[in-house]
Amino acid sequence: MVSRLRKVLFLLMLVISPVAAAKDDPDLEMTTTDGYRLHVHSQMQPMGINQIHSWRLEISNTAGLVSGANISVEGGMPEHNHGLPTQPQVTEEIEPGVYLIEGIRFHMPGSWQMRFVIQFEGADTEAVLDFQL
Repeated sequence: MVSRLRKVLFLLMLVISPVAAAKDDPDLEMTTTDGYRLHVHSQMQPMGINQIHSWRLEISNTAGLVSGANISVEGGMPEHNHGLPTQPQVTEEIEPGVYLIEGIRFHMPGSWQMRFVIQFEGADTEAVLDFQL
């Protein structure tokens, strides 16, 4: 009986582990020329149009997670020469190096751009993330 239970648990781990790993994969990611890595996890799956949602933004550099940064956010559609219909804000650092961005809404499909200015340890770094919706 114990052997059978072990086999069932092992099979469950094989099935559940890829799902858990996929959940941690970022929806969007980039690396800046300054070595900052940004991983975006959208609360809305899949990311879509005309719904206000939040992002979890993970920031790291060569030293590890970037905690205590001040981050500003802007977005828009450069090809259409307009910004977002909302003004997203970083509302809190929910864990070390992970920031909550609230108030994101995309109002049409196409090429979007999000611009982050990361102020950390006396230096400003700009990160521009381009993506399609």
